[in-house]
Amino acid sequence: MFCLALVVSIADAGQDSASPAPASDRPTVYLDQGDGHAINAAIRSLPEGGGVIVLGPTLFPVSEAIVIDRDGVELRGIGPETTLRLTDGANASVIVVGSTATPVSRIVRNIRVGHLSIDGNRGAQQFECCGGPCDTGGLTFIRNNGVTVRGAEDIRLENLATHNCRSGGVVLEKYCRRIQIVDLESYNNEFDGLACYETEDSFFTQLHLHSNRSAGISLDWKFNRNLITDSTLTRNGSQGIFMRDSNENVFRNLYLRDNGEQGLFVAETREIPGSSCQRNRFERLTITGNKTQGIRINDPSCTENVIADSRVAGNTGENISLSLPGMLIGAESVTQQ
Repeated sequence: MFCLALVVSIADAGQDSASPAPASDRPTVYLDQGDGHAINAAIRSLPEGGGVIVLGPTLFPVSEAIVIDRDGVELRGIGPETTLRLTDGANASVIVVGSTATPVSRIVRNIRVGHLSIDGNRGAQQFECCGGPCDTGGLTFIRNNGVTVRGAEDIRLENLATHNCRSGGVVLEKYCRRIQIVDLESYNNEFDGLACYETEDSFFTQLHLHSNRSAGISLDWKFNRNLITDSTLTRNGSQGIFMRDSNENVFRNLYLRDNGEQGLFVAETREIPGSSCQRNRFERLTITGNKTQGIRINDPSCTENVIADSRVAGNTGENISLSLPGMLIGAESVTQQ
């Protein structure tokens, strides 16, 4: 049983429909207990303009993905006591923001998710993808992440912890624009803490990405004009940051420590022309204790990248490894002790 109360406070009809009304003026559903089915039903119960789902301080078992595929919806808990946990053998993402169709059927806008924790229960999942082997049709194009955002604009994820997922912690894909991720802890996931594909003009801050089996952050395709700031990426199995096909981004105030390979790995995708990393700026980075290089610029095509006011020291191999001398602007002024 669960408690469902719909507070009917419709926003002024003259308000711009592209922006959610203030939470106090929006239709709100409260769930004190229940499961993923109840959360999906609550989302469907909201009026056309969207509304707010508030989850209580308890465990919500999730046996199928919670799907937010309509505009103007906010899903929030009251803190880490609100936990969404994937059930044994569910083989699904815990939350999908956007269309579950591939290719995506429409762009979803103005969604907020936060103030809760997500447990992907990866040891009890048989597949990396939804329902079976990956990319074999239907929902199998969706990886079993804590949060999957696909084909979405003006999305905010805040005060989230996601861990123990069969694929990644949080994954953005299928053209995402103006995404904000604030205060994310992502750890002990099978692959990356945060992965971003086809993501532009977005902002990421207060990320705590640690102990993932692959990278802290993977930026692998069309990651352009974004800002990542004030974050720690530690003890991940491969890189702190792995990046290809990423251009005109700013990385500021990052701490990359004790990762299994490089702190920062910059490359191109050899099979895809024009997929190098160019015109990125790295400011006030501390990169130390990584098990191979601190920074590796792997391909000569990765040009016009700049580093400033940074310390790269105490890494097991080279502190800075470049495929060609002089190709990382400012590297000569980096502190290496």
